[in-house]
Amino acid sequence: MAKKRIYIVDDEPKIGELFVNVLNRAGFDAQAFVSPQAMLERVERNEVPDVILTDLMMPEMTGIELIHALADRDKPVPVIIMTAHSSIQSAVDAMRLGAFHYLQKPVNLEEMRTLIGKALELYDVPVETPARRGGAAKKAVSDEALIGESPAIQKIRQLVQTLRNVPNTTVLIRGETGTGKNLVAKVIHDTSVYNAGRFVEINCAALPDNLLEAELFGYERGAFTDARDSKQGLLEVADGGTLFLDEIDSMSLALQAKLLSFLESRVFRRLGGVDEIKVTIRLICATNGRLEEQIAARKFRSDLFYRINVINLRLPPLRTMGDDLLAIARRLLAQFALDMGRPLEGFTADAEAKLSRHSWPGNVRELRNVLERAAIFAPGARVTAADLVIDPVPVEAFNESADVFRFPSGGPLEELERSYIRHILGGSQASYAEVARVLGISKKTLWEKRKRYELDAPAGVVEDEEEG
Repeated sequence: MAKKRIYIVDDEPKIGELFVNVLNRAGFDAQAFVSPQAMLERVERNEVPDVILTDLMMPEMTGIELIHALADRDKPVPVIIMTAHSSIQSAVDAMRLGAFHYLQKPVNLEEMRTLIGKALELYDVPVETPARRGGAAKKAVSDEALIGESPAIQKIRQLVQTLRNVPNTTVLIRGETGTGKNLVAKVIHDTSVYNAGRFVEINCAALPDNLLEAELFGYERGAFTDARDSKQGLLEVADGGTLFLDEIDSMSLALQAKLLSFLESRVFRRLGGVDEIKVTIRLICATNGRLEEQIAARKFRSDLFYRINVINLRLPPLRTMGDDLLAIARRLLAQFALDMGRPLEGFTADAEAKLSRHSWPGNVRELRNVLERAAIFAPGARVTAADLVIDPVPVEAFNESADVFRFPSGGPLEELERSYIRHILGGSQASYAEVARVLGISKKTLWEKRKRYELDAPAGVVEDEEEG
């Protein structure tokens, strides 16, 4: 079977190079393009990829414009948008215009591979990767995947074991982003004696509300304009198994009410349907937000909170886990070495010290990305401190007035520049040309630095006519 072709479009060559290395090792045929137009010219020669990953913000053409260009050429290719956190709303808008999904920067490489696989499955394209060759069934996850011996990890293991024989209960998992909430949900499902059905996961923040409702409850033919056939919702797909709702606090109040009604009766109707459908599922919800504050702000229903807060699991951030951090790092590095066929033997002492000093605001997700890069590029048998490319923890500047800029001492020079540019942009009502003049740089340099530091245009800055 031919390898699936993946095109990466990003005007940062190093990003394209990294993704090409990762995806080629995963069994794909990946190619990177700095220019969106160059990629479109390849498509016009009928060298059409199976999936496209594209940056949202590019000087030549935005990701949304690229989606329009593909539609004009009648090339139905699933497009995954890559965007900074501050531009997520733009990525959601892109999904309404035809994008398959989006990835938040810095991109989680494992999430990227998973999302590509989902795109290929949705478009009925069989995926051939090392993990799928031979038709091997997906491996179940045991509680051994919960690495560490700290009291917090031991408490989680005990709770997982307690839930093993409890049917169809509701669990709320709370913790910072990247702490492994989806892994714990999968462990709860796979270790339970009530796991005959599927484990189905959906990120509630990744879809507009109307699409999320259709995904959860399904729909009948003719329920809305594009409903040409009936479709099962994820509640039906997960019957006899587990439905995992990540970032549940992203649901609208109206959809929260509909989910609450289902939890009370375990019965629902598809969109446009009249027949009641009864399912037996375990519901696991997760959030990195403070639900109590959202309830006080009337953004989350208190009655739904009480209904999903039957079993409450709080995951510890990586920075509080002591020696467990290094145990997790060693396990991840060993897995990367196995997947890549590299003879990596572990970390040097200076590398372990560097890992322990970092505060890991992105938790295990950030650690995984750092170690995957190290596993790809480390020249020796042991990973050294120099092999660990760890981004500095953002140190936010603060203003006493529009004319005052303060920055704590001890921060890196790069973060000082980022904070100062953001300060000038945030306090300006001028054009980009004027902002660039104040900073003493060209407009092109200002664009490149905004791109590098992922700084969106503030509302006060006036677009120049030539920039549109």
